[in-house]
Amino acid sequence: MKIKSIIIGAFLFQTQMVLAQQELSGRISNYSSGLSKIESFDRFSAISKQWGEVNEDGDFTIFLEGDFLVKAKEMADEARENSPSGFVLSFPTVSEVFACPFEEVPTEGGEIVVSGLPELTLMDEMGNPSNGILYASSSADIAKWLFSYRDENASLGYYLEFYFLEGPAKAKGDCKLDTYTGSGEEKYEDFTSIDLELQPGWNIIRHGIDEVFTASSGKVFASKMSMTRLETLPEDLLWIAVK
Repeated sequence: MKIKSIIIGAFLFQTQMVLAQQELSGRISNYSSGLSKIESFDRFSAISKQWGEVNEDGDFTIFLEGDFLVKAKEMADEARENSPSGFVLSFPTVSEVFACPFEEVPTEGGEIVVSGLPELTLMDEMGNPSNGILYASSSADIAKWLFSYRDENASLGYYLEFYFLEGPAKAKGDCKLDTYTGSGEEKYEDFTSIDLELQPGWNIIRHGIDEVFTASSGKVFASKMSMTRLETLPEDLLWIAVK
């Protein structure tokens, strides 16, 4: 799939990670879009939520609430009221989120409910989603790969996700899956190592792309990945907006 994209590197400016109210702050380089709101949008209920703002200088702040799961459940109740008849919405658990594609991995506290920071859109002053989708990654190439739903070529590095848990939990195991490249019978082993000790509240999850496989067609796949928890944001982190 061919993608026309605008990449905006957002270099880490300031980070405050505290148990109650957590705040992600940074500066988007080469930002010239004026004031923007950082929002998520639920396509089933048409409910949007504002997470923060970007000012005219490109500085942004994302607020991660200490009672996020309580508010997420309130939003879920509202979503049910605005959704089609028969629509069922439930929160996933640790054993469901941090798992292999077709099986679970060993967990402690696997029943703990998990919710996370959703896809974030930069909305312009007219309320249009014209300023891109925001990603936290080590490179613009990885952001484009995520934006393409992994259809673009993969590259070495990492990306981050942010998850909120009701209580402590652990997940540890390896995922192995023979995956065809789309070039005849050619395939590679898709391997992911999961090693997580999760804490109550917000958790920074690092998805490492440690090895890649180049198919005979030239397409590059992420063949070896790792999933770990970080205490702080990496110094080389970039916030990338892709559209």
